Amino acid sequence: MAKRLLLDYHKTLQLNGLQAATVLLLIYGVTCVSSNEVLVPERVSAVLGKNITLGCRVEVGTNLSLTQSSWERRLPSGTITLAVFNPQFGISISPDYARRLSFMNPSVHDATIVLEGVGFQDIGSYTCKVATFPLGNTQASITVNILVEPKVYVSAGSMALVDGGNESVAATCIAERSRPAAEVSWETELFGRSEVQIQDEPNGTYTTQVRYVLEPRRHSQGHTLTCVVRHPALQTEIRIPYVLNVQFAPEVTVVGYDQNWFVGQENVKLDCGAKANPPAHHFSWTRLDGPMPDGVDIVNNTFSFTRPLERNDSGLYRCEVYNDIGPRSHDIHVWIQDPPPTTTPVPTTSTPLFLDTSMAPNKRRGASGHFTSPTLASLSDSSMGTIVGGAVGGVLLLGLLLILGGVCFIRQRRTFRGDYYTKQYLGPSDMQKESQLDVLQPHELQEVDGDGHNSTCKDSQELKPKPGLGGDIIYPNDIKDREDWGVGHRGLREGSYYPVENHNIHHPKGPLVHTPTVTNGSPYLPEDCYDNGTDSEYVSHMDGSVISRREWYV
Repeated sequence: MAKRLLLDYHKTLQLNGLQAATVLLLIYGVTCVSSNEVLVPERVSAVLGKNITLGCRVEVGTNLSLTQSSWERRLPSGTITLAVFNPQFGISISPDYARRLSFMNPSVHDATIVLEGVGFQDIGSYTCKVATFPLGNTQASITVNILVEPKVYVSAGSMALVDGGNESVAATCIAERSRPAAEVSWETELFGRSEVQIQDEPNGTYTTQVRYVLEPRRHSQGHTLTCVVRHPALQTEIRIPYVLNVQFAPEVTVVGYDQNWFVGQENVKLDCGAKANPPAHHFSWTRLDGPMPDGVDIVNNTFSFTRPLERNDSGLYRCEVYNDIGPRSHDIHVWIQDPPPTTTPVPTTSTPLFLDTSMAPNKRRGASGHFTSPTLASLSDSSMGTIVGGAVGGVLLLGLLLILGGVCFIRQRRTFRGDYYTKQYLGPSDMQKESQLDVLQPHELQEVDGDGHNSTCKDSQELKPKPGLGGDIIYPNDIKDREDWGVGHRGLREGSYYPVENHNIHHPKGPLVHTPTVTNGSPYLPEDCYDNGTDSEYVSHMDGSVISRREWYV
């Protein structure tokens, strides 16, 4: 049983192997025989009236031979042959296409034809057919479409655009008799909207109209709308500009019055200008608050005074302008001011004239003169006031600086008290005042010796105390009797002044010396009244202290 099953398996395997080999041989044969191909574009578009090329590329296998290639067209009435190429017998073209159709480069591998002057009748399906041996016929079809370029133009709206009017059609862009329908649009900076309308024509073309609608305003005058058309038959887009024409009434302006007219001024005028569409054709001048003054000249848009201005020329004047849309006016109020006062310019420098004192006052005033600067004559009052104010401020500042400098200098002089090397000393302010104690002046001093005779200085001047002086006296010779400087100094501070009641107390070693009254000078005697002895070594001061003239204090 097992052997029988194994035998059946081998028979089945052999049968399947033979079938597979047969299929492979058939596929190989078909591939080698039918390796030829016909290559054509699926769709071709042509511009009406232009030439069209129908390409057909033939690829023939090595085991095949080309018998002929031909072009056929399917019509409602049936299929017709347009042209045939036979490598052995040549080219054959249908009589209906003999003048319009031709092979471009006929060969075994190329069956491309050219159709000239295409029209709407050429729209349809074309077939490129190739006959080979031993395979037979191979074919491919192509669809021909005709493109029609549009005729583009722009037209104005049916009604004129007037400023302030209702929404109107400004312009219409038309792409006429195109195939397929053209793409039309408007480009502009103005605010508006587009209305598109497409119309079918009898010959299979289309007409496209696009209207641009807006509300006309005077600011739109002169602006541009651009019509843009795009179509497959065009190499580039078409752009057509259109300039808007918006009509409006005149915009009136009056120039020439600078608000500075004064009595007596001459050669003044007013010019009336108008911006209008259509242009203005008439100007008129009137006065609203009274009759027109005499001495004026009106020529078109110019109003001029032929005489000097007067006070009664002030008033309200109107310029009225007309165009086809209507009249417009502009009012201007003219005010004639008083003439500017004649003022003498402030001189920069003045030189008074020295006159005889015997002259009369009126003559003296009349004879005085100034040198003036011509530059200041042209300065205005405000500028002159600014200059004068600046000068006064500068003078005040300089005076303040001088006062501060003087105060500082005086304070420095008052605080300087001299030194011991110049033999001059200025005490404090309270010491420079006259002491309440009666003191002798230097020329009133009298030196008394032991015998009761007067002893004079170098100039032998007699020194006598004035009557009525107080009893405050100083004993200068008392200092040298002190063994210790500290004791003597303290003694001088405590006992050098004696009141009047104690005038009977005498110094044991020398005569009494009355102190001079110090006003604002040196508190000790002049140098020539001191001898060179040891008695003149110290100097007495108002506060009772004694300072050596020979020692240096640090």
